[in-house]
Amino acid sequence: MNKIKVLFTDVDDTLTFNGEIPLQTIQSLHKLKEANIVVVPVTGASAGWCDCLLKTLPIKYIIGENGAFFMEQGDRGHTLLTYLKEPHQVQEDLEKLKLLIKELNTLYPDISFTQDQSYRITDVALDIGQAVKVDFLHAKSATQWLKEKGVNAKLSSIHINTWIGDYNKATGALAWLASHNISLEETAFIGDSTNDEAMFQAIPLSVGVANIEKFLPILAHKPNYITQSAGGLGFVELVDALIS
Repeated sequence: MNKIKVLFTDVDDTLTFNGEIPLQTIQSLHKLKEANIVVVPVTGASAGWCDCLLKTLPIKYIIGENGAFFMEQGDRGHTLLTYLKEPHQVQEDLEKLKLLIKELNTLYPDISFTQDQSYRITDVALDIGQAVKVDFLHAKSATQWLKEKGVNAKLSSIHINTWIGDYNKATGALAWLASHNISLEETAFIGDSTNDEAMFQAIPLSVGVANIEKFLPILAHKPNYITQSAGGLGFVELVDALIS
């Protein structure tokens, strides 16, 4: 593990634990920075939330909305945004998705937009585990309905993320690596759900936190290792192994 230069990580229920980022996890992020290992969150989180994380955590880069863009904190603290889909297509696709969600709501009235939807610029996120708690099988059924409508849909521990376009977390991560001339063999990834499956497939050193257990039966591509602890505490386990 000594050659690892970049640690890609999911955010919700991977960096967080019970809805918060534990102190130990924050300390581990600082340890990685001191060890010159670059941490790049790869998340389904909104652009607004990504910008907030970029300015509050000891990180310089983040890939957001399931690989639609990456952000970098500039030298003056400003945010640099790079789209990984054509900018002119972004708004058109978003409007199509919102119309589709209206149709979905007639079949699944308990599933609706997340509270941060207005801060999203490329995708739609549906709340299944933040402000509301939706039955897992019910959420899985809604995810399948979206896929049958011809759009991308991924189930995470808190959201159903849906988008239009030939990209995902892994294509976003690979584009970021290419732009920084870093090889896959110099990376690792840690995640917690089906929304991370493309990363488990793409990154040779892949790790799941303990709470991935309920998703394992529906994952075609599983992580190579699973931590003993859940969420941000599992992240701490991996960091200790990387820098030991």
